[in-house]
Amino acid sequence: MDNKVLKKRTIAVIVITLITMFAEIFYGITTHSMALTADGFHMGTHALALCITLAVCLLAIKFQGKDEKFNALGGYTSAILLGFTSIAIIWESVERFFKPLSISFTDAIIVAVIGLVVNLICVLVMGGVHHHHGHSHCREHQEYEHENLNYKAAYLHILADAFTSILAIGALLLGKYCGFVFLDPAIGILGGIIIAKWAIGLIKSSSLILLDFEQH
Repeated sequence: MDNKVLKKRTIAVIVITLITMFAEIFYGITTHSMALTADGFHMGTHALALCITLAVCLLAIKFQGKDEKFNALGGYTSAILLGFTSIAIIWESVERFFKPLSISFTDAIIVAVIGLVVNLICVLVMGGVHHHHGHSHCREHQEYEHENLNYKAAYLHILADAFTSILAIGALLLGKYCGFVFLDPAIGILGGIIIAKWAIGLIKSSSLILLDFEQH
């Protein structure tokens, strides 16, 4: 797979993701929806992962043979940042249990649906990149093995983000029509836990690669 093609696709997804992320966070704050805010931050986490992936791609083009180390360092840095993000979301969601705010459910649901659509589009775009990588020749596969792992992580993270969007929509619908307002911060906590779990997994995998690299 040509790195220039990968770069263009990744940039396109990053731009779309960032625009939607800012919209969700803005409307999540203005509508007082923690679920929508958490969904926006979660979308930001995979935008960050994609930025790391893009940086690795650019460095791999410039410095041949060192892409393995760049990928591991980038993944580790991304994981640390994601961990802090998850803690912030969980903390804010817990506070909402004790200090609940009124939620503009209709506006929040509309933006959450838009976010879900964007997530599905990103899944299709990045899924195409990942699938194409899987049909590379043996030599190319070995050369970009860890980069493929990075793309796979980003792809799975987008899937998790889409799942979180569905949970947010469900929480908002139940809050609006059934009065289960407590589900909104609960989904915020769930979103934070998902981010934390992904961050821990990335820390472990990237650490193993870094340790193996240092041993050699």
